[in-house]
Amino acid sequence: MEFVSLNAADGGEGSRRWSEAGRPTVPSLLLDGQAHPILHVSQIAELLGLVPPAAGSPARDGASALAILDAWLACAREADWEALVQPTPSRGRTLRNLTVNVFHPFELLPAAWTSGEFPWRPEEDSAREAGFAGREPLLAWATSAAGSWRSFLAREDLASRDPVVTSPRGETRFSALVSLQRWHAAYHYRQLAHVLEVGDGGLLDGLALPREVF
Repeated sequence: MEFVSLNAADGGEGSRRWSEAGRPTVPSLLLDGQAHPILHVSQIAELLGLVPPAAGSPARDGASALAILDAWLACAREADWEALVQPTPSRGRTLRNLTVNVFHPFELLPAAWTSGEFPWRPEEDSAREAGFAGREPLLAWATSAAGSWRSFLAREDLASRDPVVTSPRGETRFSALVSLQRWHAAYHYRQLAHVLEVGDGGLLDGLALPREVF
């Protein structure tokens, strides 16, 4: 597949093409003249037609994501603190960092459904994880985040609206955002399961995840 990768801040061809495209959010994928802001790498495969498009059901995808969060917590509760703070092959990130990276979006999603704002900034994960100096505070926070998501999914009006949600990386429908975060959680759960040497128990069946987990 032919493509061109450009730096929007190079002051040359990349900057020119970026301006011509209407100065879209960076990173974006430009297809047939239309810019698609990339909130998560899982969007790229779908936009290129490499995997089927997500159907977009917050209730269904949200429940699947909750099962992944619950499985994550079950594994983390069996791990000692040393295992949670050791660097992993995932760009050297620890399981503590990945726990923050996976659970914080689900902490934000319920408010995003009502406010239309999703202020997820993964670049702040390192500062956020530093606030958890031990295993119990980390797991208590993650358990609370999963509990809030569980309560949100019990809303009877969840299927009645699918608002456009704005984030620092662009905007998308809430249903698409939930689908992306489900994929994101599944991807990192596979890494956690690999590091802690546990099976996924079929939890990830049907998810278009890469064979290489790192």
